[in-house]
Amino acid sequence: MRLPFLALLLMSLLLGSVLWYKANADICPVPIAYHIDGIDSRFNLTKEQAKTYLAQAEKVWEDEAGSDLFYYDEKGSLVVDFVFDERQELADSESSGRKYLDAKKDEHEEIFVALQKLQTEYDALSSSYEKKVDDYERRLNTYNQKVNSYNDQGGAPSDVFADLEKEKLQLSKESASLEQTSSKLKVLAQKINELGGKGNQLVQGYNSEVAEYNKQFGFPREFTQGDYKDKRINVYKFSDEQEVLAVLAHEFGHALGLGHVEGESSVMYYLLEDTNSSLVLSKEDKAALVALCGDGDDVSHKFQRTIRSFLEKFN
Repeated sequence: MRLPFLALLLMSLLLGSVLWYKANADICPVPIAYHIDGIDSRFNLTKEQAKTYLAQAEKVWEDEAGSDLFYYDEKGSLVVDFVFDERQELADSESSGRKYLDAKKDEHEEIFVALQKLQTEYDALSSSYEKKVDDYERRLNTYNQKVNSYNDQGGAPSDVFADLEKEKLQLSKESASLEQTSSKLKVLAQKINELGGKGNQLVQGYNSEVAEYNKQFGFPREFTQGDYKDKRINVYKFSDEQEVLAVLAHEFGHALGLGHVEGESSVMYYLLEDTNSSLVLSKEDKAALVALCGDGDDVSHKFQRTIRSFLEKFN
């Protein structure tokens, strides 16, 4: 009687353990084996690059947990797929628009620098010209007074007359030089006006294009770069390395069983904010991870990992 009773007890314990495991299988089901199912060629992403990104995204959670939460296995139950759709097309369009605006901005800055250089040249030449004109007019007035005075006396002596002729010639040369400078100032002024007009048109066009760009792209969008459904992570869109890491880390969090948390800098925030900063867990992320997965050493999770390892042997 004792043997059947023990067998029944063992079967009950085993069945209870399996039922408990099934009920909690989606709650921090670590370690999670995953594999890459497909990568659309339009992403220009190799499988090895994708695996590198996935390993880095794993580390975001594993460093905090202090244990392995994920591992790559070509037979892993968690599937990762890179699906190219209208979201990536929109991202590519946004990237092209941003590059176009940056080029326009650079062009305007080049014009601004050239305009400043011309204005500096014009101001220096104009200041020098005005001083020379004042000096010329003063000397011309003195010369005319001398000539009038000697004319009133019936004419200048021969030596004085010779000096007056020399001075007349010098004044004539200075007048011609001033005319040349005046012409150069007019040319510079024309260039400044033309360049300034071009710069103003460029600024107006740039501002209009920036407004259109902001209208189309300049608003926060819900986290649609990827999703996690039925043990499958789909990545739909990323513009750079930081963004793909943010998407993968976010979806790994969902695979652990985590939902969205507060805090704009959180990995599990419902909006994908600025991805230029380093990817680290916020206090909200950490609190959610501990609440769901514990510290990794509690009995329930050790038991869960033991059952998982046992069941995987029969898969």
